[in-house]
Amino acid sequence: MAATVAGLSLAGAGSIAAKASAKAPTGDAGERAFQKCYACHAVDPAEKGAEGPLLKGIVGRKVASLPGYTYSPAMKAFAADGKTWTRERLNAYIADPQHVVPHNAMSFFGIADARERAALVAWLARQR
Repeated sequence: MAATVAGLSLAGAGSIAAKASAKAPTGDAGERAFQKCYACHAVDPAEKGAEGPLLKGIVGRKVASLPGYTYSPAMKAFAADGKTWTRERLNAYIADPQHVVPHNAMSFFGIADARERAALVAWLARQR
């Protein structure tokens, strides 16, 4: 069993620190913006345990279609007519997730800054 400090597992804290340091952002504004998403999402399929779906290949993917991920009823309903994650749709969703997909399970308030969102969407589009 891992040692604990103030109720936190040192093994868990080490893996969190390793994850954070291993993914230090480069000078790319989109990658820096992705740090707001990184707590719950990954773009590397080798990273396991992310709460949210993998974002590699998100631009052009059908909404709520990633195999093995359990989407919220709200996201499934939003995807029912075959929508795909276009750059425009992703931009709107990142701006205000609850407005675009009411009652979705993502606990994120959005990114208000249009330039930061544009950089993030462009960066995600390159994650193929």
